[in-house]
Amino acid sequence: MITFEHVSRRYRERLALDAVSWHMDEGECVVFAGPSGAGKTTLLRLITHELAPSSGTVTVGTFRGARLPRAKRALLRRTLGIIYEDFRLLNDRTVFENVALAVRITGHFADAEVVPRTLYALEEVGLQQKQAAYPSELSAGEKQRAAIARAIVNRPAVVLADEPTGALEPASAKEILALLRRIHEEGAALLVVTTRPEVGAELGGRVLRLQDGRIAADEAPARSPYAQPAFGVTPPAATPDPGA
Repeated sequence: MITFEHVSRRYRERLALDAVSWHMDEGECVVFAGPSGAGKTTLLRLITHELAPSSGTVTVGTFRGARLPRAKRALLRRTLGIIYEDFRLLNDRTVFENVALAVRITGHFADAEVVPRTLYALEEVGLQQKQAAYPSELSAGEKQRAAIARAIVNRPAVVLADEPTGALEPASAKEILALLRRIHEEGAALLVVTTRPEVGAELGGRVLRLQDGRIAADEAPARSPYAQPAFGVTPPAATPDPGA
């Protein structure tokens, strides 16, 4: 599903990734753990093709190449759900509108599908009662739940999470990890980058430890991978909420 073949990325004189090779299977849970500056965020940006490698080849699903054309990069990103540490919610839109926008901008769904898909995602993360709230009215944990709903609303095959608990208190962090674990159990491949090595054990995933731009260790998952149908399926129909 995701393969790096001898991938390096250089920022002028600094080598962020150094000839990294690894592979992630469909439906797998992988955690990249390492200190700040180890190359974790660079790795994510290479997967989304926000960056191109200085050398080597990145493959994500059927998309393979060092530098994808802009049209193909857009198609690739539609297969990914991305969760950011700083949430990146639009402050002038409600929770419902933030999540619904992720459906609309794909251009793949009829208008009649937007509301059912959005309500289904909000129910998945336990925010159906907060759909009319604005980000400023949410706790940090609720903002991350909204960000997760936005990431999964289109039922992506792969969910990428960049330090998903970094801005959260311990109790909220535990709840978010439990939610991510459940999303993985439902069939989505899950890739998390974090400075917290214990996240791998909490998610039960395979842990790759990054150090100075290289993979220093590749540890087996704490539990067997889930054998579930692919996550990228159409959710069941939901009854539109008149107040949405």
